[in-house]
Amino acid sequence: MPSKKESTLSVHNLSSCQTCGMRNESLLCSSPDVLLMVEKARVTCRFKAGQVIFYSGNDPLGIFTIQEGLVKLEVMSPSGAAHTLRLVGPGGALGYRSLFAQEPYHASAVAVEDCELCFIPKADIMNIFKSYPHLAMKLLSHISKDLRMAEEKWMDQMDKGASERIAEALLFLQEHFAHQNWTRREIAQWAGTTPETVIRTLSQFEKEGLIDQTDGRSIRILSRDLLRERTEIR
Repeated sequence: MPSKKESTLSVHNLSSCQTCGMRNESLLCSSPDVLLMVEKARVTCRFKAGQVIFYSGNDPLGIFTIQEGLVKLEVMSPSGAAHTLRLVGPGGALGYRSLFAQEPYHASAVAVEDCELCFIPKADIMNIFKSYPHLAMKLLSHISKDLRMAEEKWMDQMDKGASERIAEALLFLQEHFAHQNWTRREIAQWAGTTPETVIRTLSQFEKEGLIDQTDGRSIRILSRDLLRERTEIR
C-alpha cells in the first residue's frame, strides 16, 4: 500500500510542445495560444514502473498529462485490498478532478510502466482556464466520459460474478493495452477480486480452451468470442 508521502519527481527538459506527439490528444493544447502558455509553465517528470506519481490524501498541486507510458489510479478498500479505478495512457490527464473540486486526491496514481509526464502547476492551470474559458467545456466533456465509464464499471462490479468480471478484464486489457503483460494481482485489482480467484479462474478458462498460459506470465486469448460469452450474467 503506498504511504501518504510526496513522490520524488525526476524532472527533465522536454522537446518543444510544437513537436509533441500527444499534442492533439491533450485536454489543454488545443490552440497555439494555449500551447504557448502550457510550454512556459510545464515541467517534464519521469517515473519508473511501480513508482507513485501522487498519493491518495495529498493535496493536488497541478495537473499531469501523460506523454509516454501507462498509469493506474488505485484506491485501497477498508480491508487493505487495492482496486484499480482507471488506466490512463498517452494523451490522458491526471489530477484534474481533485484540483477543480478543491479536495485531496481520492486515489493514488502509480506508473504501470516507465512513464514520461508533463506537470503544469495549479496557478498556471487556473490562469489558462481564466484566459480561455472555452477549455472548460472540453474539460467538462472529458469528466463526463470518465464518469460514464466509472458508472459502467461500478455496475459490472455489482451485477457480475468474479468469473464474468475476470473474463471482461482480460478482454478490456487486451483490447486497450495489448503491449502490457498483466500480473494476476493487477487483473484482480481491475476485476475487483483476489489474485487467488484470478488464478483459479484462469486455470478453468485454460481447461475450456479460452486462453493459453503456457509461456509464463503472459495470457493469450484463444477464443475472443467464447470469452466474451463468459462476460454475460448467467
